[in-house]
Formats: sequence, C-alpha cells, structure tokens
Amino acid sequence: DLDGKLVSSSDARFKGKVVLVSITGSWCPNCHDEAPFLTELYRTYHPKGLEIVALGFEEADQLKNPVRPRAFVKQFGIEYPFLLVGEPEEAPARISQAENLNAFPTTFVLGKDGRVRTVHAGFASVATGTVHADSKKAMIEEIERLLAEKVPATH
Repeated sequence: DLDGKLVSSSDARFKGKVVLVSITGSWCPNCHDEAPFLTELYRTYHPKGLEIVALGFEEADQLKNPVRPRAFVKQFGIEYPFLLVGEPEEAPARISQAENLNAFPTTFVLGKDGRVRTVHAGFASVATGTVHADSKKAMIEEIERLLAEKVPATH
C-alpha cells in the first residue's frame, strides 16, 4: 500500500466478504469520477461486510514517490487499501486472468465465495445524467444482493 505494507488477497479481512477490486490510477479522469462513489459504498456497506481494494497503476515516477496517489486518496477520503501495483501498460500482464483488460477504471465484483461475479469496465460520470444514476443504482443493488448471500461452508 502507500505506506509500504503488503496486502494480499488471502488476508483475513477479505475472507467471506463481498470485495470490489478497482483497477485505477490517479492520472485517470474517469477514476476521479468513480472514487467518490466507491468511498460512499465503502462507508455505507463496509460495516455490513463489503471490502474494497484499489489496484493503482501509476507512472514510474509515482511508483517511486507516490505524491499524486497520496493526494488522490486524501482528496476522495479513501479509507480502503490503495495499492501500487505497476505502470498502466502493465495492467493486462499483472492481472492476466482478465481478458481484454483495457479500461480504466475496471471494477471486479467478487462474491463472499471469492469468485468474480461481474466486471464493470469504465465509469459513467455525473455528466452522463441518467446513465450515471442507473449504473450506480445497479451496482448498489448488486452489492446488497451479494451481501445477503450466505457465506459458503468450508470443508
């Protein structure tokens, strides 16, 4: 993360939780549009079992000294982990399971079982009007549905 702490998908904080994985970058205008929504989701649904993690793909100078990612986190009041994972062009190789990963932001929605349930490529800004409102409403409904699912039994 931005403090040098290692965060892993196997960490206890993610076990049995609904997890949003946001492929983002502080340089990305649509990521700036998405960040307030993710912050709102986190504040509302974290107490109910939602985790969010941002995988930040930044330019090389920002990976060495993450001034802009820190400002991004501060600007949007991000309380979930913001991880530095590589440069933007490295995203497809770093997340090789994702076919045709070419949009920033891209958000993966994982159920309590850890499986990817949906993928949202891009984010409609407020300027898109009803598209923005409808996409936010659909994401909220999806999160509420996944949070209501029973945690799968482990054998």
